[in-house]
Amino acid sequence: MKKALIFLFSMILITSIQAQKGLKTLFEENIMTSLDGTQKSLSEIINSHKGKVIYIDFWASWCASCRVNMPAAAKLFEKFKGEDIVFVYLSADKQENNWKKAIETMSISGIGEHYRRDQEEMTELMKFLYIYSIPHYLIVGKDGQLVNRDALHPGDPRLEKQLRKLMNR
Repeated sequence: MKKALIFLFSMILITSIQAQKGLKTLFEENIMTSLDGTQKSLSEIINSHKGKVIYIDFWASWCASCRVNMPAAAKLFEKFKGEDIVFVYLSADKQENNWKKAIETMSISGIGEHYRRDQEEMTELMKFLYIYSIPHYLIVGKDGQLVNRDALHPGDPRLEKQLRKLMNR
């Protein structure tokens, strides 16, 4: 009972801290590493694409469902190539080698931008965004604001229509 109460109190405290921080702060605090080793905060990634819709894919090399969805992600990327949309893949891999090997094996290095941050380091951000499992998808609008915390997966035919609608705003 004592452990349960301590756990409950901890969760309440974490939720309270998250609410105080806000999304902007969490986006600034979460530093991602790109394939070439460049580090950027999630805010920097989003701000660098203002004026474009951003489709964000939270995934990991060890996640079978994530890997199954990657061919659909590649097809979606090809459909929108050259348009005002950016595809960002955020991996929760602990090991950089596993992440890079998965990207190479699945031949997805040429689709969108790839970043990695250890899942343990991303926990606070993911909880704030209500991401409790992966794969998980988000959409950021042209103004840099989060418009969908629970976007459709890349193979869903309704996603293309939703993205086009956002691009035409």
